[in-house]
Amino acid sequence: MQFNLDRLKTFFQPRAVTRTGEKLYASCVSQARLPIFYLDYGIEDAIGARFELLTFHVGTVIHTLKGLSPEDRRREQAQDTAQALFDAFLLALDNTLREQGTGDLSVPKKMKPLAETIYTRMKHWEDLWAASADREAQAGYAARTIFAGVGFDGEVADSGAVPAAALAFADYIEDVRSGLAVDDILEGRIGWPEPRALETEDAAQSA
Repeated sequence: MQFNLDRLKTFFQPRAVTRTGEKLYASCVSQARLPIFYLDYGIEDAIGARFELLTFHVGTVIHTLKGLSPEDRRREQAQDTAQALFDAFLLALDNTLREQGTGDLSVPKKMKPLAETIYTRMKHWEDLWAASADREAQAGYAARTIFAGVGFDGEVADSGAVPAAALAFADYIEDVRSGLAVDDILEGRIGWPEPRALETEDAAQSA
């Protein structure tokens, strides 16, 4: 009987990959909440912009995990870990809606458009990276999404007048992508780069 009880306890314990996904998600949240993004880069400290910034960070990690070749011995673990991270993201959104008072019947209706937005954003970033998009193209998409709440619309970005903060964010994107290590991610660790401080007008005038 004791053997069966032990087996039952093991069954209900979180899988290792699930715990790894939760750790990775917590790391993405922590990075996306760095004050420098909102104080230096001018990203709006509001739900929409925070959601976009978090989606970018989660998506970049998932893209790195999914990018392993079929011959890579880590591929299966990486695929499972990417799914666990994505699941942790969706579960966190689900919990947030419930904490905000959304009823059980309404949660799925609100989760569907959120999930579609996440997929669209991640797919667009992946397409840009697959096409080896340049700094301006990545900055333009960041301007239309992450920076959209502070007046950076698609027309501005597409016209070539990409905001300086979005261009600086494109540099951060390259720092992120070049610094992500699959082995570390599979262990639940992410070596995020420190966002580069931007030179403000006041600092430039006093220099």
